[in-house]
Amino acid sequence: MTKPTYIIGDIHGAFGRLKQKIKDYDLKDCTLICVGDLGIGFSYSEKGERSACDGLNTFFAERDILFLSIRGNHDDPQYFDGSQRIDLSNFKLLPDYYTMVINDEKFLFVGGAVSIDRGWRKEGLSYWKDELFVLKPDLIEKCDVLITHSAPHWIGPFDKQSLSSWCDKDPGLWDLCHKERIEIAELFKLCRPSKSYHGHFHASHWVDYDDCYATILNIEEIKEHRKA
Repeated sequence: MTKPTYIIGDIHGAFGRLKQKIKDYDLKDCTLICVGDLGIGFSYSEKGERSACDGLNTFFAERDILFLSIRGNHDDPQYFDGSQRIDLSNFKLLPDYYTMVINDEKFLFVGGAVSIDRGWRKEGLSYWKDELFVLKPDLIEKCDVLITHSAPHWIGPFDKQSLSSWCDKDPGLWDLCHKERIEIAELFKLCRPSKSYHGHFHASHWVDYDDCYATILNIEEIKEHRKA
C-alpha cells in the first residue's frame, strides 16, 4: 500500500514543536524522514534519551507515522548504530549507508557532518569525534533517493567567507568542510539518485543537477516527497 512520504529539516531537539507541526499539518499514515540534527544525545542521560524516544515512538504510532532519521553533527552517533542503536516500531535511527525501499523507490541514508563550532563544544556531550561524514565507496548502492545531512558542493553555500570567523579559531575546519562537500558529491555520483534531500545549512535551496532534483531543507521545514 502506498503511503505519503515527507522529509523534514533539522529539528535540534525541539520535539514539542515537532509534535505540534505534525498536528498542524495533520500528518497521519505516512513516512516522515529527518535529514539529521534530530538532537539525540544533548539533553539527557542515556536513560533519559531512551525515555524521550519511547514517548516519541508512542506519538508516532498513534498517528501511524513511521519516523526515520539519519545522524547529523548534532546527534550522538552511538544511538544510530551498533548495540546502542534506537530502533523502535515507529521511531528508527538509521546507520550510515542504510537502504530501504519506500513505495517502490530505493532510499539510501548516509549521515554525518562536521560541527563548525566544535571548538566551543564539549567532546562526548555536545560534540563527537566520529560525527563526521565518512565516504565508504564499497557500501554505496545505486538508489532513487539519497538522504544526507550535509550536501554536495554544487548546492547551497560553499565559500570560506561564510565560515571565516570559525575558521580563524579552528585552523583545520575549512579543510574538513571542503572535504565533506566534495566527498558527498562523490557519493552522489556513485549512487545516481533522481532526487536528494539534505539539511545542515539552516536555509532552503533547490537545484536541478545531473538529472537529479536536489533540495536543502531549512530548520523544521517539511516537504512532501513525490516520485520522480
